[in-house]
Amino acid sequence: MSVTPHVTVLSGALGAGSRTERLARWCARECLSRGATATLFGGAELDFPFYGEPGRHGPRVARFLDDLARADGVVLVTPAYHGSVSGLLKNALDYVNELAADVRPFFDARAVGCVALAGGEQGAAATLATMRAIVHALRGWPTPLGVGVTGGSLPDGDASPASERTRRQLGLMLDQVLFRGSVPGAGRPQEAALSSLALTALDAGYFDAGKSGSPRGGTSPEISAEPVLYRHADR
Repeated sequence: MSVTPHVTVLSGALGAGSRTERLARWCARECLSRGATATLFGGAELDFPFYGEPGRHGPRVARFLDDLARADGVVLVTPAYHGSVSGLLKNALDYVNELAADVRPFFDARAVGCVALAGGEQGAAATLATMRAIVHALRGWPTPLGVGVTGGSLPDGDASPASERTRRQLGLMLDQVLFRGSVPGAGRPQEAALSSLALTALDAGYFDAGKSGSPRGGTSPEISAEPVLYRHADR
């Protein structure tokens, strides 16, 4: 039996129209073309209270954790803030501590792609190094290729990186995320490899892990910001 890998994509910038979020959305859509599903958590969906006492969080955080717990791979996209990741993204990653008791704790056994947007190469390189250190601390596998997006390579108006070289690098990074996510035994326990079937067309929907039955118990309907689940068309 084959399985469709799932990727959680995180954007570390608050602005819905920011270059960071547009690039994160582009990465989520590119996962579709590679036969995966992907949930995009934009900045608004990651605007959590500062992480503090374990176990004290609301339904929005529960949705985030549920999606990460079922993910076969993760993609992190952040602006470079003085040589490091944004505080928004770092705080969201601190909440991954809540997955310590899961079958796959933290980011264990998952490939994590890292993307840093910066005005120059020095800031991008420093931020990528920080991202890789964080991923290692969370027991994840940073992909061999991390991508620094700088200057003229930053996303243009249609959310696609302006540079063909950058698009190729991002594509290779996503292939590395999905390769590990599709290896039997490397991701979800007792699941088989990725199907070779080409999945088509994106269908925007919503992943509501806060419904009754969620392992983290989020039930509130009073949620204005929803993560977007990209999934293949029904066959």
